[in-house]
Amino acid sequence: MVAQVYQYKLYASEVRSGMPVGLSADDSLAMARDYIDNWVKEKLVLHEAEKHLTPREKNFDKEMTEYRNSLLINRYYEKLWQRDTLGNRVTSREISEFARSLDSRYTVDKEIVRVNYAKIPTQHPALARAKEILFNESRRDEEKETLVSLLGDTIEYLLEDDEWLYLDDLQNEVAFQIDAEKAAQKGEIVRIEKEVGDNTILLVILDYRSQRSVNETKEERAAAGMLLMNQRKAEYINRYIQELYDKAVKAGEIVQ
Repeated sequence: MVAQVYQYKLYASEVRSGMPVGLSADDSLAMARDYIDNWVKEKLVLHEAEKHLTPREKNFDKEMTEYRNSLLINRYYEKLWQRDTLGNRVTSREISEFARSLDSRYTVDKEIVRVNYAKIPTQHPALARAKEILFNESRRDEEKETLVSLLGDTIEYLLEDDEWLYLDDLQNEVAFQIDAEKAAQKGEIVRIEKEVGDNTILLVILDYRSQRSVNETKEERAAAGMLLMNQRKAEYINRYIQELYDKAVKAGEIVQ
């Protein structure tokens, strides 16, 4: 036993079972102390609650039954939904169509851009060639794989032409201000080369929007997909409940 509070006892085996593996001796000791301290405080409050609450206040039979029923029903819904292999999948096309259905209802005055960029150490031998490819429109399209291979895994870059980014997020990433609106008014692809610290930023602005509809960034498309999935799930479960109800009524199992 490593601790006792009134009638409650804590054993070393319980402390060990709650500890992650791979910790150093010092970290294990510190975590064990925190575990024991939290356990002691919880049992102190629990003792006071047991002492001061009436039997009626301590009776949670109704709440526990309702909670268990809710858990059972939701778990059953999940099991049913997983069996519907056609309904519980959404394609990229379906997400796009669903996102477009929201366009007429939602617009946001927040700047977004489509870009290609790379943050390359200024002394890196690949800088000159990467710039030649990235700043040449035809080569950028034709030599994407070459550019990816050239930049490797250690250089930060984005070469997805169709991905929209928030302009302020991009500016935070590259650490300088971008007048994308002015560039967009010219209707031209804008190329920017700028040294920031030990790195050189190569940036190509492909497109810009000041007012946009929702679900255009990668994150928002993911949210749209989740919203579509939840709608389908709710419709599926409602149909299932109605079928159960109709069947039970027909069989005389429901009396109202």
